[in-house]
Amino acid sequence: MKFSGPRNKIIRSVLGWTSVFVCFFIIKTTTKGKENIPKTGPYILAPNHFSLLDPFVLHSKHNKLTTYLMAEDLDDLGWKELWIPWLYGVLLVNRKTLKPSTIKAVQKQIKKKEPICIFPEGTSVGKGLKPLKNGASYFAVKNKIPIIPVALSGTETIAKNLQKLQRTQVKIQFGAPILAKEGEGVSTTTENINRALRKMLPKKYL
Repeated sequence: MKFSGPRNKIIRSVLGWTSVFVCFFIIKTTTKGKENIPKTGPYILAPNHFSLLDPFVLHSKHNKLTTYLMAEDLDDLGWKELWIPWLYGVLLVNRKTLKPSTIKAVQKQIKKKEPICIFPEGTSVGKGLKPLKNGASYFAVKNKIPIIPVALSGTETIAKNLQKLQRTQVKIQFGAPILAKEGEGVSTTTENINRALRKMLPKKYL
């Protein structure tokens, strides 16, 4: 499936409100820390990643035009899993190496003052919080913009519960902004993201 970059504002706005509407019926959400979300971009959202539905759920509570990064090797999944990111428009990224084309595309969106969502774990496969990669920190340090760590819990059971026609209890917590201090590099910033996520997530995910 061929992906484009972020679609126009009208398409993404409609999909954003669709996520709000759909999530109202399929999940019960407890949300904390929305006051930590900057009123304007640019900034980086750095959520943990337990389910392919995470972007959809996150967007229902962060209903702003947002650039999402998706691993490029996921484009071989089926239509069922990929039609939403295809319609919304995402930037594909290599899990192992930040390509110059990806950096250029993300920088373009940052210059537009758009929030960027990067899942630091790089994958939803596996149980619990996984080791973080440096992508989110790289762009935050490079552009001197804040990172908002986001703890998502319960999303891994949504698909299973939908088969039983049951709503899932999901918790979303937006953490305090992380801004690299003078002298702090990418690795230190990634450690700060990890520390923030571990503090917010329930122990069963650690």
